[in-house]
Amino acid sequence: MFPRIQTVRLLCLIALLFTAHSQAAQSASVNLGGAVFTERTDQALQGTSNNQDVGFSVNQSADKILVSLQLNGKEFLFTYDSISFKSKQLDSLQLIPVSPEHNRKTKADDLALSLLYRELQTQVNQLNPLENGLLTSVDFLLNMIPVNGAFTIIDFKKARAAYPIQPPAYTNTCSQRGTAVSGSFDDFFGKKYTQVKIVGNPASACLGRCGAGCVQTSVSQTKKRQYTQQCFNHDLCAGFFGTSFGACSDEFTAASDGYLNAPNCGFYVVGQWRQSFDWECNGALVAVTVSHLANHRFRTTSGLTGTWSVTGNKIVRTYDNGLKNNGTIADTNMKITGNLKDTKGRTGCFSDSYISTQPL
Repeated sequence: MFPRIQTVRLLCLIALLFTAHSQAAQSASVNLGGAVFTERTDQALQGTSNNQDVGFSVNQSADKILVSLQLNGKEFLFTYDSISFKSKQLDSLQLIPVSPEHNRKTKADDLALSLLYRELQTQVNQLNPLENGLLTSVDFLLNMIPVNGAFTIIDFKKARAAYPIQPPAYTNTCSQRGTAVSGSFDDFFGKKYTQVKIVGNPASACLGRCGAGCVQTSVSQTKKRQYTQQCFNHDLCAGFFGTSFGACSDEFTAASDGYLNAPNCGFYVVGQWRQSFDWECNGALVAVTVSHLANHRFRTTSGLTGTWSVTGNKIVRTYDNGLKNNGTIADTNMKITGNLKDTKGRTGCFSDSYISTQPL
């Protein structure tokens, strides 16, 4: 047996070792699955993604906020004039490659940035200008800069100063989804082009939505439903010239403010939805197309008709034969899932995918 004093010393040593081990484990768990901050103050941020694929730093210099993202042999440097929870003014974006072959955004960049965005989304305080700027910059790179987009500097401040009379920062077009709208753009020589196309139609990649296509690049970003005239003009230009930059650079700078600041549109369901449903939710799927009309009536390709209503993200379809659908519209506005019930109490499940804003 140990003498009493040695026993006490041994117990103390064990307690110290246990405490150190617990603290180390707790420290490790803080970073598990999240971005790692090596500096986090009101004046500066610095760190990496959890897998260290992306380095980041944010600094406040005079009246500017500088956000740097370093990955895959390049640096993306954002300069903001101001950032708040409700408003962001981006002055410039630079791409600084380590070598010439790294002068564009790649798919590998998107993958790394998507992971970083997912980590930061639950960590940052968006009321803090620096942390808001960091998350905003990752979001902007993911959804406004296309894969293989190559540039040296995009000078938003210079583009704004080119107008003797400042145009509106953005013109909201939420109410114009599903309608034919005129948009315009020009080429390098100032020649103006005008086209008329439908806003927000899934059949044509949701023209007018700020960001690429109908949904966000990252799976963790599903709530962006911004539609502006400037984003519509840029989509038309990019479709015509085949590039987001180049001849479309001025349209890009005009569209960017809407992406950064425009509010989300409400949910819009007029048009065709491809529905798969099954009674008893047993996997025996039946497919049908449901057309929502603007007068709040609907019809299906199986010959059924009824009325529809939307409150928030909830939709109710009441069939003329007594059948009822209750569904939830996904944040993307591209899916509806829910349940169905007939007059005899039989129940089932359904899932809809948005096809077109134009009813059959």
